[in-house]
Amino acid sequence: MAGHAGSGFHVDDNTRLIDLFGPPRDYNNLQEPKPWTNEPSVLIGFVTAFLTLSWIFVGLRLYVRLRVVRMTGLDDLLVFLYLIFTSAASVVYLLTINHGLGRHFLLLTVGDFTSYLKLFYALNINLNLSTALIKLSILCQFLRMFDRGTWPHKLSIAGIILVSIWGLTFLILSLFPCTVISDAWNILSQNPKCWGYASQEPHMFTATLVSHNIMNTVFDLYITAIPFQLYFQPDVTLKTRLGLMVLLLMGATVVTLSTWRVWETIYYQGGFYPTHDPTWYGPRSLLLMILEVNVASICASVPIFWPVLRPLFGAIFVTREFSVKTEIREFETLDMDGKQSRGGTGGSSHDGGGVFGTRHGSETELNTYYKDPYITDLVDPFRTVNKAVGRAESNSRKGHQGRKKAWNIV
Repeated sequence: MAGHAGSGFHVDDNTRLIDLFGPPRDYNNLQEPKPWTNEPSVLIGFVTAFLTLSWIFVGLRLYVRLRVVRMTGLDDLLVFLYLIFTSAASVVYLLTINHGLGRHFLLLTVGDFTSYLKLFYALNINLNLSTALIKLSILCQFLRMFDRGTWPHKLSIAGIILVSIWGLTFLILSLFPCTVISDAWNILSQNPKCWGYASQEPHMFTATLVSHNIMNTVFDLYITAIPFQLYFQPDVTLKTRLGLMVLLLMGATVVTLSTWRVWETIYYQGGFYPTHDPTWYGPRSLLLMILEVNVASICASVPIFWPVLRPLFGAIFVTREFSVKTEIREFETLDMDGKQSRGGTGGSSHDGGGVFGTRHGSETELNTYYKDPYITDLVDPFRTVNKAVGRAESNSRKGHQGRKKAWNIV
C-alpha cells in the first residue's frame, strides 16, 4: 500500500494505520456491522470452553493409560504434545484480541498491529503443530487397534507418512516466512522478501492458507473413514455399532468445521477480500481451526478411556435395592378383667391399641402392657436384667403348658 509516510511525516507506535496508508480504496468496509464472531466475549467463551473440554478428555485418556492399564504408546506422547501446543495457540489467540483481532485493520495503531503480527507468527506455528500432532496421534492409535497386514493398518502407516510430510512442510513455512524473520511483523520494512504466510501478495498468501486447509480437510476425511469399516463387520455387536456411530458423528463435526474454514478462507481470500482487512475478516477462520483441533482431541480420547471408566461412572449412580420384611409378634397381656389375651404388633384392640397405638386405661393396665419382654427390651435402660426375667417367665409359662422349647433371644 502506498501511504503518506513521506518527508516530514513522523511514524511511531501511536500512529494510526489509516493515517499511514490512507482510507480503503476499492471497498470501504468501515461501516459494516460487526460480525458476532468478532466480539471478544464470543471468542473468549468458545476458546476457553473447548480448550477446557480438550484438557478434560485428554486428561482422562492419559490417566487411563498411565494409571489404570499402564500401557502407554507413541500416540499418548503425541496427544500430550498436542495439548501443550494447542494450549499455547489458544492463549496466543486470546492475546491477539487485545491487539486488534476483531477490529478494522486501518483503525489500529502501528504498535498494535506490529504486536498482532508477532502473535500471529507464534499462533501459526502452534496451530500447524497442533493440527499435525493430533492427526498423527490418531493414526498411531490405529496401529494399535488393527492387526499388521490388514488394509486399515496399511492405510494408517500411509497416513502417518503423508501427514508428517504435510505437517513438516507447513511448519517450515511458518517458522521461516521471510529471509529476515522479523520482516514478517515489520510493516515499515523496505522491500521485504517474504512468502507463504507473510507474503504481501494476496494470491500467494491465500494459496498458502487454502492449500493447508484443503489438505487438512482431506486428512480429516481419510482418518474418519479408516475405523468405520468395523461397522460393517458381521460379528460386531449393536453396542459397538452405536459407539462407532457416535465417533462418526464426532468425526463429521471435525470435517464440518474444517470445510467451513476452507470456505471462509476462499471467500475472504485470507483477509484480502473485499478489501485488505485481516484483523476484521480473519477471526472466524482462526477460531474454527482452534475448535477443530479441540474436537479432534476429544474424538481421539473417548475410545481410550470410556470402556475403562464406564463401570466406575455407573457405580456412582447405582441404586442399591433392599427389602423390608414385617413379622407379627405375639404377646400376652392382661385385659381389664384380668384375663390373658394374645395380640400382635399389627392388631388393634377395643381401645385403639397395638404396640404403636394409643392406649387409654388405668396406670395398672399400662404397667401390665409394658411387662411384655419385647417392649421392655426397647424402653428399659436395664434391659439386660429384663431380658433374663423375660426369658425365665417364658420358660415357666411354657413348662406349665406341657411343652418344652428352647428359646434363643438374640
